[in-house]
Amino acid sequence: MLPKIHKSGNPGKTIISCVGTLPEQVCGWVEGILKPLVKDTRSYIQDTTDLLNKLAAIGPLPEGTILATMDMESLYSNIPHQDGLNAFKVFMENTGTDANSVVKLAKFILTHNCFEFDNKIYLQETGTAMGSKMAPQYANVFMAKLESEFLSSCTIRPLAYYHYIDDNLIIWTESEPQLKTIHEQFNQFHPTINLTLNYSCTEINCLNTIIKLQNNEIETSLYQKPIDRPTYLKWDSFHPKYIKSSIVYNQAIRYNLICSNPMDRNKHLGHLRKTFLNQGYHPRTIQNQITRATRISRNHLLHYKAKEENNWVPLVVIYNANLEALRGAAWKLQPLLQKDYIPYFQTSSIAF
Repeated sequence: MLPKIHKSGNPGKTIISCVGTLPEQVCGWVEGILKPLVKDTRSYIQDTTDLLNKLAAIGPLPEGTILATMDMESLYSNIPHQDGLNAFKVFMENTGTDANSVVKLAKFILTHNCFEFDNKIYLQETGTAMGSKMAPQYANVFMAKLESEFLSSCTIRPLAYYHYIDDNLIIWTESEPQLKTIHEQFNQFHPTINLTLNYSCTEINCLNTIIKLQNNEIETSLYQKPIDRPTYLKWDSFHPKYIKSSIVYNQAIRYNLICSNPMDRNKHLGHLRKTFLNQGYHPRTIQNQITRATRISRNHLLHYKAKEENNWVPLVVIYNANLEALRGAAWKLQPLLQKDYIPYFQTSSIAF
C-alpha cells in the first residue's frame, strides 16, 4: 500500500505488482495496442510538455474565465469490466486489428488478477490493478469514451477540456453556477465514477504545473506539493561526477520549461541553487549547469525531440572507477567486433 501523506487521513493506494504473474507478457502486449489509441483522443495529455503546448495554443481568454480540475476518486478500481472493454473495442474498430481477440486478452488480464495477502489468495473482481502494465492506458481509453459521451450530451461545454488518467483540467468561460451544474451532471453520468471539483479565477494546479490567469492570458509556474522535500543525490555519493552535474542540469531544464515568466523561473532557480548547496554541491558546478540550462530557449524545449534509433548491444556491469579504461578498450576493439562472424555484431555497437 502506498500512503497518500498529502491527503487528509492519509488514505492508502493499493499496488499489486504484475511482475512474474501469469498475465504479465500478455499485459505488455495489450499495452502496446492501447498506447496509440490513447494518443489519438482529443482530450488526452501525454505529459507536462504536451500540457504546456496545449495551454499555449489557447490564446487570450474572456473576463471571468474559471480554471477548474475534476479528480476521479479511485478510478482504476471503479472501472466495470464490461464498460472498460466496450470502450477498448470502440477505439479499436478502425485499427484493422482483430478487435475481438485483443478484447478477449484484455478480459483475461482483468479477470486473472490474483494476489496474496496475509497468507490468503484473493482475486480482484472489479476494476484494474494498479501495478498492471496496461492499467494507465486502459483507464485513459475508458475515460476518453466516457468524457466524449458526456460532453456530447451537454448544451454548454467548456472552452477546453483535457485529461491525464484520473486528472481533468477545464477552461470554463461560462458562469460559476453552470460549472457546478456540469460537475453534478458528470457525477450522475456513470454509477461508479465520482469526481471532486476544484476551481479558481486566479490559479489551479495540474500535474506539476501551476496554471495562472494574468491579464486574461495563461501563465505557468512550477508546482510543488506542500510535503515536497529535496532528496537529490548528495555530492559525496559514490557516483560519477557527470551524473551529479546532470541532476542539476536536468532540474534547471525542467524549471526553464514549466515557468513561462523568466522572473518567476529565476526565483525558483534561486531555491534550487540553495537546495544543491545544502547537498554539498560546489557553487561553481551548480551555476555552470543552471547557466547551461537557461541558455536553451523555452520554445525549443516545448518541441519534442525525435528519438534516435540505435542497435547498440548494452553491457551492464557494477560501477567501478576503472570502467573508463574498459570503455576505451571496448571502443578500440569495436572494429574487430563488427567483423565478427556472428551476424548480430556486423551491424551493432556496444553501449556502456
